[in-house]
Amino acid sequence: MAAPQKAGTVARLWQQGRRNAHRLNERTHGWLGILSDATWQTLKPGSVITAAAIAYFSVFSLFPLTLLSIAIASFSLGSLMDQHIIVQRLEFIAPALGQLLGQNIDEIILARGPVTIIALVGLIWSASTIFNTLTQTLHDIWEHKRRRPVWKQRGLAIIFVLAFVGPALFLGSFAGSMIANLRTWLPNEIIPIGDGISFVMAVLLDIALFMVLYIILPRGSSTWREILPGAIGAGLLWELAKKAFLLFVSTYISISNLVYGSVAAIIAFLVWAYLSGLIFLFGAFLSLSYYRLRQQRQELVGEIRQ
Repeated sequence: MAAPQKAGTVARLWQQGRRNAHRLNERTHGWLGILSDATWQTLKPGSVITAAAIAYFSVFSLFPLTLLSIAIASFSLGSLMDQHIIVQRLEFIAPALGQLLGQNIDEIILARGPVTIIALVGLIWSASTIFNTLTQTLHDIWEHKRRRPVWKQRGLAIIFVLAFVGPALFLGSFAGSMIANLRTWLPNEIIPIGDGISFVMAVLLDIALFMVLYIILPRGSSTWREILPGAIGAGLLWELAKKAFLLFVSTYISISNLVYGSVAAIIAFLVWAYLSGLIFLFGAFLSLSYYRLRQQRQELVGEIRQ
């Protein structure tokens, strides 16, 4: 007799919870449902495996992207441009990049020879792997039936690399200079306000980056209004993840060296790339959920008018 009573109590609590969630979803104009659906889609086994694949290909693209950035900056800004400064400029994408990979990058730079056309093409091709992977991922999420041919998709990834490296260095340098000047100009009493402003600037930069990725990479008709919620969510989460990852690296490297030895930096970067992949997927699913909600509302309005 006790078992049926417990089952009935659980059923009533479940129904009450669903009603409360539905009521709260209506009060938030559907955003609670959008967030919960995006979170559920992101944590599905298939999405987790996709994030791991993104992390895997990020490792293959990291060194070519860094070396390409150094080559472009050295050519355009001269040999006086310190290579370590260039790496620091790229830390808005991978925090603590210099701390994680600085020694490995130094060894690669010292060992490299004259850059030939074939070597440059191979460098660009390797660096484009991550963007090619992100493009295929977005196509799968949005279920685009019409996709670019393989050569066009790879060509877009290569163009994205060439168009990405220069602006990334410029934006990283611009943001770093602005934040440094802001800290210098502000009195000590309001430094916390400056920290808040620098955080907002970093978030806006991240949002702009995700907007570009979500709009340009996939082949579809999504508008910036449909993409914006996902870019905002991903950009905010990414900046918060950077802060947490910096704390993680400061404690992880010293402890993990006892276990992983010289590959501890690569393991740490894989963790960051995996987390970034999940955030990238969350933003894409958030935009998709928002798009579907808008479509449902438009169809409902059309039925009412008829």
